[in-house]
Amino acid sequence: MPNTKTKNGVNKEHYKLLEQKIEGIYNQRENNFLSTQTPFEIVPRIEIVDEKNAGDIQTVKVVKVAVYLTITEAELQTLFNQFKTTVIVTDKVLEKAITKAIKQIKTSDPKFKIFFTKAEANVLAYYEKNCAKILKSASTHIERKDYNKAYGLLKYIPENMSCFTDVEHLITKIYTDNKDDNCKKILEQARNQKAYKDYSSTLYSLVFIDSESSCYPEALKMAQEVKTLMDKEDAEAFMPPHEERKANFAKLSHLEKIRMLAAQARILNLNFIQE
Repeated sequence: MPNTKTKNGVNKEHYKLLEQKIEGIYNQRENNFLSTQTPFEIVPRIEIVDEKNAGDIQTVKVVKVAVYLTITEAELQTLFNQFKTTVIVTDKVLEKAITKAIKQIKTSDPKFKIFFTKAEANVLAYYEKNCAKILKSASTHIERKDYNKAYGLLKYIPENMSCFTDVEHLITKIYTDNKDDNCKKILEQARNQKAYKDYSSTLYSLVFIDSESSCYPEALKMAQEVKTLMDKEDAEAFMPPHEERKANFAKLSHLEKIRMLAAQARILNLNFIQE
């Protein structure tokens, strides 16, 4: 969202309202490629195109408001598509007129669907064209053990790309290279949670320790210790879901595991896959 206070009557509240509108339009779609987990931004801009006074006795403002949407790649600011719609409204107060204009934007307008569809096609074409370059850059980061940057490049590449087999290979390497280090970090966090008698959180953390990592036996031992420390009723309630979550995590592919760890990175105190 633009960092704006007030500009020609347009303020932060107007942008918040527009944000809700955009989310509503986008979430109505069946296949949402863009999300908060991608490096692509939908950047809005609200502009007063024209403003006139009307009325003899009581002044009413006739305002023409333009709303622009631009989809760009966040870091390089590569343009993938842009859109514009205009609305004419009347009100005594300019700020209220702008609010009214945003509310009148029709989410059913076919132009919105075309806007997103074309942007997504351009994004896929971008990855198809640049995949080899991205893979090379990610490989260099992995060689330097800069896994955060490597994963940051790879995690956005769509699975339907022709190069995705190579992407998955590199992500697997990131996962296996960090498996023991992750184990130590998660285990240390679990120890702290156990010391504070937060047994449910302890068990939750231990789920994400890979069975092939060096400290897995210690994780198993801790889980059993926690079970004996819990009240009998609590243990009976917590242990079956814990075992089920652990089994489900073990069944995941390396790609799925690293995605899950990325989603839990801050909770598990991991840093190589954090944003």
